[in-house]
Amino acid sequence: MLFILIHVFLVFATGALRNLNHMFGGTDEVNWTGFWLFAAAIAVTAAGWYAARPLVLAPIAKLFGQVSSR
Repeated sequence: MLFILIHVFLVFATGALRNLNHMFGGTDEVNWTGFWLFAAAIAVTAAGWYAARPLVLAPIAKLFGQVSSR
């Protein structure tokens, strides 16, 4: 977790728009495309993290077999 936080800090500290376009937009331009793709990736990750809990996963798992509690 610390590596990720430091890495994201360095990306933003050394030219956020250009670096995010390199990573997410695949261009060398300085525009907001890479930033918005980065923001979407963060939102998808947060939604997946929120959904990965028993209240959400148990009904889905129950479709494929028996689900027992721990």
